Amino acid sequence: MTDPRKVYSAGTIKKICLDAGADDIGLVDLDREALRHEREPILFVYPRTRAIISLAIANNRENIQSPARYVANAEYHHTGDRTSAVSREILRRLNRLGIRGVVVNRSWPMAMERYPGKIFDVSHKIMAVEAGLGHMGLNRLVLHPKMGSCIQLESILVDGVMDEYDRPLEDSPCIHCNLCAVVCPTGAITRGEPFDFMACMTHTYRDNSAGFHDLVEACVTAKNMEEFGSRFDERETGLMWQSLMFGMSYRCSYCMAVCPAGEEVRPGYLENRKEHIEGIVKPLRDRPERVYVAAGSRAEEKARRNGKKEVRIVKATSRTLSR
Repeated sequence: MTDPRKVYSAGTIKKICLDAGADDIGLVDLDREALRHEREPILFVYPRTRAIISLAIANNRENIQSPARYVANAEYHHTGDRTSAVSREILRRLNRLGIRGVVVNRSWPMAMERYPGKIFDVSHKIMAVEAGLGHMGLNRLVLHPKMGSCIQLESILVDGVMDEYDRPLEDSPCIHCNLCAVVCPTGAITRGEPFDFMACMTHTYRDNSAGFHDLVEACVTAKNMEEFGSRFDERETGLMWQSLMFGMSYRCSYCMAVCPAGEEVRPGYLENRKEHIEGIVKPLRDRPERVYVAAGSRAEEKARRNGKKEVRIVKATSRTLSR
């Protein structure tokens, strides 16, 4: 058990994290006022939590930007696996100092027994903002001041007390270019409007649990293969199979791909906006694809305005599925 009287050097902890493979790191004390609504679920996961280590690891940006979305999906999974591995290596190294803790799941599996309620306990985005790793952008992604939107986040709950903690950044890396709203196929991102979480999830997470429930329902209720095929044709069934076998296929995440926030991207974008729009934004905006929306929703209206998109009416995704 960690000595409750011992205070650990924040510099030492951060060096351990960076040496283990994290691209950036921040430390958050559990008792700060900004975490008052997060404290109870954090303590449910690890009752001895006294601090949170928030870490960020970069995706390969060009993979995320590719209009070949299977390339982007593979990047999410490979970088996600690396993020989880780095987090566990960090915790093992901290164990040698006498610090114990828990690595929180980066993504799935989650507490699906709570579905359709809140199925996660620790919001990695809130932890990252509090740790000074970035601010939430219009696209509801944490924008890192250097790496921008193309990052994956993880949180490690530890029982150690640090001599210094990080604080949120004073300025947001968002440059208000509105490209995430331009490229969003469902209108989930609209300047001046609240983020439409349901529109985003209904489409982007089509091959997740909500779509799987529809698949099961179609299997049970369809009178024949023709009726089943009207709801799930071979392409849709193939994508669902791929998600079940190899890792979930995200239908979108274009908002991450086009975002020019961060020191690694912003200078090039500001010097040549046209190249960024022609080479990254338009191929995704104009990509022929099916867009999954709820009937009569604003998302349906937005999708129908883009002649490159085929609108598919489905049940709206139920409440919240991920961080």
